[in-house]
Amino acid sequence: MRRRHTTGLIIVTVLCVLVTMIALPAYLGLDPAEAQIGLRESGLHYPALVLHVGTSVLALLTAPLQLWPALRRRGAHRVIGRIHLFAGVFPGAVSGMVLAVLSTAGPVAQTGFGLLSVLWFTTAAAGWRAIRQGRVADHREWMVRVFSLTMAGVMLRVLVPLATAVLPLMLGPGVDEEAAFTLAYPAIAWLCWVPNLLVAELVLRRRPRPAAVAAAAR
Repeated sequence: MRRRHTTGLIIVTVLCVLVTMIALPAYLGLDPAEAQIGLRESGLHYPALVLHVGTSVLALLTAPLQLWPALRRRGAHRVIGRIHLFAGVFPGAVSGMVLAVLSTAGPVAQTGFGLLSVLWFTTAAAGWRAIRQGRVADHREWMVRVFSLTMAGVMLRVLVPLATAVLPLMLGPGVDEEAAFTLAYPAIAWLCWVPNLLVAELVLRRRPRPAAVAAAAR
């Protein structure tokens, strides 16, 4: 079990690093022409996008670090957790809400990404409040949900190339990669996080809470 857990952590960590290496370079030059989504003429859209990418990448890189037992034992968990929430998740979620409103991908995508950002922020706030109140078990449960929503960044980077490769094969030669992206993106706005959150809830429901374990042991 421990070896399986370690293997899973390594895979997740590598995926987060790979997504960072793929997503970040397009925005390092601060050139709107390199943006990987359609931009509105609003002067707020590109700065919000850069802020979202930067903070979400930080959230993505620090998320798996919260799970490594060695870091937890050495007390780094608390420091990394604060960076994860206050430099990553919270600004990433707020800028994500702005991007959802400004999205050019239509109301389905706007709603999907908007709800993701709201849930990302509220679950993180609930996790922070729980640990401040000393409710460690509740904190862990909320942070599992935060982790599942953070991994939307990984799923997005998996689903977009998959959809643009598969849809032209399914729908025929009249659908190129750009048309496939336009067709798939509204669905991806939901598929990148809803399954993650459902899996997290299933895991939490199957995991006995400490109070329940203590009661069963009496």
